Amino acid sequence: MTAAQHLLDQACSLARIVALEADPGVYVEQLAAELPGAATLVELEARDAALAVALGQIDAMIARAMRIRLDHTLAHDTSIGAPTRNVFASTITGYAGRLSLLEQRARDVAVRGRAADPDLVAESVVAAASAVLALRDALRAGVLALIRDIARAAIAEADRRARDRSLDEPERRRWSAARRDLEAVAAEPECVVAAPMAARLGALPDQLDEPEPGRELTVADLLELD
Repeated sequence: MTAAQHLLDQACSLARIVALEADPGVYVEQLAAELPGAATLVELEARDAALAVALGQIDAMIARAMRIRLDHTLAHDTSIGAPTRNVFASTITGYAGRLSLLEQRARDVAVRGRAADPDLVAESVVAAASAVLALRDALRAGVLALIRDIARAAIAEADRRARDRSLDEPERRRWSAARRDLEAVAAEPECVVAAPMAARLGALPDQLDEPEPGRELTVADLLELD
């Protein structure tokens, strides 16, 4: 287990969740510190995979945080039982931008469960959802910014290798694909979760980039050759 993942796993109580909400940047900083190097194509793919996993781990933690917040805010309510709380928690990311739908469903369950004040119960569920989705947004924003920044930083080196006359053509073609993928990731960081990097590279058109023009030999170079 990495230290970054451990930070998310520690969010298993309301106090821990609140602490993470107060400083979500600590997770992103730890993740950045633990990322593997990327001097080769294999290492680029490994780093890409690690970042995709990080986004998935955030969502897993958010589901757990939602259940914890629901249990806290509905501690004295019996109209929404454990199975429904679990469903709301496990599907919480699907309610991003659709909290009115969650409110309607929570109210319907509260009415069927004979809550004394179904509206209050629904509002409590939405308040819990708003808090955990805000935390998700903050964590994801940091990770997506990290993905964008490291992709941008890697483009120049990938381009250099794609044009390196000393490399064989198959390797240069792979580096050309890597450069184009890095450009796409820099423009849309979330694409790292669409498919593994190797699959994304394989879907790109084959391309051999023109090498950098060779340096013309000077008189001094010619003398050295003699």
